[in-house]
Amino acid sequence: MKPEIKYVNYGIACRIGGKVYLNKRLKKKEWKKLHDVILTHELSHSEGFNKKDFVSDLNNFDLEPVKLDYYRFVKKNPTTWIEYLPFWFYEGDIVFSPGMIGLWAFVIALTVLGIIF
Repeated sequence: MKPEIKYVNYGIACRIGGKVYLNKRLKKKEWKKLHDVILTHELSHSEGFNKKDFVSDLNNFDLEPVKLDYYRFVKKNPTTWIEYLPFWFYEGDIVFSPGMIGLWAFVIALTVLGIIF
């Protein structure tokens, strides 16, 4: 079944179950190519989060051609920064990003080790 696409005011994009959430600002003409690449990436995810999805998010090879646009989009739209939090709310539900949980755990561990040693 094709997932429902919903446009929201925050974050960049994510897939949660049968829905793909995209930042509504991606619909602007200047971000068309970025929108299409991100949507294709999100549609490639499974409904549940598995190892393939995790590796896909870490590699992000499909974003390479539009990487500069991606960073410009994030810089121009501070509401996208929520994407880098390990937990957030979507439609009243608490959702999590396993990739960001891993990244934050790694950063915190390095920080603690840096303080100790």
